[in-house]
Amino acid sequence: MSDQFFELRLLRYALASAEHGSFRRAALALGVQQSSVSKAVGNLEHIIGMPLFERNHAGVRPTLAGERFLWEASLGFDHLKRAMHDIGAAQRGEQRKIAIASSVPFVLLGDLLERFRDEHESLSVEMIEATCVSSVTLVQQRKADIAFVSKTTSDRTLQSLHLRDERMIAVLPKSHQLADALAVTPEELREERFILSTGGLGPEIAAHLSRHLAKSRYEPTLQLHSIGQSDLIDMVARGFGVTIIVGRPLQIASDQVALISLAGISVMPISAVWMDGNSDLALRQLQSVARRFIPNQGSSARS
Repeated sequence: MSDQFFELRLLRYALASAEHGSFRRAALALGVQQSSVSKAVGNLEHIIGMPLFERNHAGVRPTLAGERFLWEASLGFDHLKRAMHDIGAAQRGEQRKIAIASSVPFVLLGDLLERFRDEHESLSVEMIEATCVSSVTLVQQRKADIAFVSKTTSDRTLQSLHLRDERMIAVLPKSHQLADALAVTPEELREERFILSTGGLGPEIAAHLSRHLAKSRYEPTLQLHSIGQSDLIDMVARGFGVTIIVGRPLQIASDQVALISLAGISVMPISAVWMDGNSDLALRQLQSVARRFIPNQGSSARS
């Protein structure tokens, strides 16, 4: 590959072409001529010394080498755009921002984030609700600085910090025969319809139930809804099924339900995940606050 520097415009045009699948659609999105996009991509390929795209009558698609290059380049490009935005905001006297992706209910992070806000009032916090997998992906794509999730990955580009374990709670209608029990096992609920959220920790809870009941050769009846925890609890109160939540909520959305510890599936781990090498000051400040919230003075932390 040549040591020649190239304009960031070339990379922007190539990334747009990969996103839209054709030079024509990329040009429309960028507001430039198609010939400008085609020429820019050709120049970039010449500098790199290999084709980035396969061309055909339907459009373009990255080659294997191009896909790898554009993926790595997009991370650096996003990082550069963000750095330029942050320094521009600082010069204009605007607040710095930290983007937090989370599959964990805010109620379980409230104390930590409240302390962070109180100690760093000049920072603006952006919360992004997503599943565990999507939250980690947002961090990898540099669209979020940190993610709070129930499951980490083996990706060596990521660092993680185990914060604590939260108990799983069964939510049953008050009229349920097990509503007065101190604890209930998934096997005792095997005939019930489990109603869970498609977002947040819903997919992880569903996976936990399926793995646990599979040991007893049961398959849970799962029904997924694109709603939040409070709406799920209201559905339970109205007899639509039972649900599982992680950590006891500060407020119960309905007095027509019972919250019972779920035995057999003991806990759900809560961890923070971020990109290795991300030296953003706001991220380091949040990590510092998070470590103080780890039980036993951080003995359960790993990174």
